[in-house]
Amino acid sequence: MIRVYKKKTIPKAVDVIRMNDVFFNQNTAEMLDERARDIIRRIDKSEMIEKYTITSRFDGTALNIDRLSTGCKTTLNIMYNLDKIFDISECGENALEVIYSLDEGQIYCDYPMIAFNMQEVEIEDVDGVRAISDYEELREWWKNED
Repeated sequence: MIRVYKKKTIPKAVDVIRMNDVFFNQNTAEMLDERARDIIRRIDKSEMIEKYTITSRFDGTALNIDRLSTGCKTTLNIMYNLDKIFDISECGENALEVIYSLDEGQIYCDYPMIAFNMQEVEIEDVDGVRAISDYEELREWWKNED
């Protein structure tokens, strides 16, 4: 289950990654395996044909993996780097839907970024960790300045 943080609840010992494109290109791209294929297909509608090569969804041209969308890169960062928190502010709805369906990972944003089809997430605030499975409840938690 995804864990959601607000600025005041981020543990000091955990890195928050805000530049997802750069982090992906320098770190996560080397970690990709078969699990990445489904994520790339679901978010960018592209196919991973080799570890560092995808096909363009428009004309099938082979492209370097660094041409993935920021939302796709952010999702892959979350999947492959469970010890870090990733800012999701640049993600579109297609990436948010996948992020909120992940079994684990950590996310952050200054404002509510919630997939409409969210299942259940963990939140961490001054009262500790708890689960939220309702869109409106998560939205209200996020807007509250505790």
